[in-house]
Amino acid sequence: MFKSTWRMWKGSSWKRRMYGNYQHIRIPTSLFAIIFITVTVYAGGSAYWILKKDNEVEKFRRMEIELQNQIKERDLYLQQNRQQIEQLEKRFEILNAVRQLSSADVSRDDQLIIAAAVDQESHKYGHNPFLLLALMATESSLRPWATSEQGAHGLMQLMPKTGKALAERVLDDPKLLGLANIDGLILPDYRDIQGNIQLGTLYFTNLLLKYNDLEKAICAYNLGPNLFQKRLEEGGPMPKKYANKVIDTYRQLVQGQKERDVPFTELVAAYPHTKLLAQADNPDYLP
Repeated sequence: MFKSTWRMWKGSSWKRRMYGNYQHIRIPTSLFAIIFITVTVYAGGSAYWILKKDNEVEKFRRMEIELQNQIKERDLYLQQNRQQIEQLEKRFEILNAVRQLSSADVSRDDQLIIAAAVDQESHKYGHNPFLLLALMATESSLRPWATSEQGAHGLMQLMPKTGKALAERVLDDPKLLGLANIDGLILPDYRDIQGNIQLGTLYFTNLLLKYNDLEKAICAYNLGPNLFQKRLEEGGPMPKKYANKVIDTYRQLVQGQKERDVPFTELVAAYPHTKLLAQADNPDYLP
């Protein structure tokens, strides 16, 4: 019975249907395997190229950043060189003006010291250096050893009392010279070239701040602030000739530099920025 049943099953259409179904099933499975392998290979290849592309993009980005940094360094280097060149050109113009205004017996070494000090002090307070030179030329013909009958000394003709009082003020408030404290402070001496220019410029700057008028500040420098204030209140005579000489010399120096006519309003507008005096504890220190 079992054998007959087996023969019947073996030759039945059901068997054929089963085999047909098996054949039908094998085809999609093979196709799925092919698709799976294809997708895997494609995905793997795509991931490889994406990673490779990202690496190349990152490489170019780093190269771009490095190039930008190199450009910045170059620009900074050029800017520093340009500033140095401008500073040297400015110093050379000041030195030429010093030579033009100095007496014949002023040595070349003294001229160099004067030019350096004028450049430093004018930059410190925001002055046009030619204004300081015009004041010195009128006061002393740029002779460092000049002494007046009244006892005024040096390039900016400081009275001993005034020079000492200014030096004491600097010692009390070193911010007047741009210093945070007295550590390393070399107290200016009105009797040497650099100290005379430092203290004289400090003095003149305060007068400009007090009167906010170039001509008045020049007159006050010549008369002394107390006498000038008295004459100003009483309507007394002012040293107009002296003030005009300073202003005319200043105008000539500026015109020689720019090679054009300079309106007086431009000269008057050249007031100091006085950033150091504004930071001082007590800028009203006129002796």
